[in-house]
Amino acid sequence: MTLFLDEHHMRRLHDAGHVTMLHYVDAIERAYREQGEGRVDLLPRQNFWIGDANATNRGPSLKLACAVVPGLGVMGIPMYSAGFRRGAIDLWIALMSTTNGEMLAHMHGQLISHWKTGATAAMATRRMARPDASVVGLVGTGYYAQTQVLGLAAVRPIRAIRCYSRGAEGRERFVAWARRALPDVEVTLVASARDAVSDVDILVAVTTSREPVVEGAWISPGTHCNFVGMHYPEAREVDSAAIQRARVIVDDLAQAWGEKGEIMIPLARGEITKEHVAGDIGSVLAGKVAGRTSDREITAFLSGGTALEYVGACAMLNERAREAGIGQALDVAPPAPKAWA
Repeated sequence: MTLFLDEHHMRRLHDAGHVTMLHYVDAIERAYREQGEGRVDLLPRQNFWIGDANATNRGPSLKLACAVVPGLGVMGIPMYSAGFRRGAIDLWIALMSTTNGEMLAHMHGQLISHWKTGATAAMATRRMARPDASVVGLVGTGYYAQTQVLGLAAVRPIRAIRCYSRGAEGRERFVAWARRALPDVEVTLVASARDAVSDVDILVAVTTSREPVVEGAWISPGTHCNFVGMHYPEAREVDSAAIQRARVIVDDLAQAWGEKGEIMIPLARGEITKEHVAGDIGSVLAGKVAGRTSDREITAFLSGGTALEYVGACAMLNERAREAGIGQALDVAPPAPKAWA
């Protein structure tokens, strides 16, 4: 039986406690560990631009990718349209079995993107930030910032969050939400990006800025950074100094070197070499690459999002939804073999 889940079903799973942020974190970690052990086939995101759209103007496009994860028994294709409405994507994921090839689930809704993005950064934070990290600096306060802080609160003892974004209305709306969602955490607005970045334990940049909003000179020793906002070769949220000063880990090497401006721009300018990127997060999880080598080291996780995150998260959602009896059954029988006349 194929299961269909939309945002209504997923909110029911969340609200009833069947699915928590830690479920997402653990599911995505399992998927990336499979990558680190060399047991994954991953197609980097493919961008198909419509009309005159391109990576510079970020116009309408169709984006798709694929991940095959036999260790989890699943393979899947996330596909979404983007650039038609600001900040919105129309996301669909097809999840299939690697055992019998049958369709396990169809899932729809940007909510998956929000939660898996926060969980992926939290997964990296769990492996790369200092164990006592408790103060967060947040640059960018849009919808994706919400699951960023929920993810961090699930893996570290967060006691304070300093928030900055350029839009006053968005900043105030986010702070009001965060104070309700995390009542034991001190959430404050600060006057500048520098105030959000300096003297924190964990730094998150989750913006749509094409030009750097974070300068490396502001980052304190020992900070762990998640740079997760953009995935276009000519755009970057942070300057070259932020990359030069950090131990850099990416989500997937092939995809990152094709779309993450944070490393592509300084590489093209001769400011770093490819060897400056220490490895991918899967290798960290598999124990092949160190995520952090000292308490004073600045670490940075760069992620634009991969199919592996979607497939890992959706495998978990499929299991939890079936256990909870939530979702719509699609009674589609597999095609029967045709007999030759």
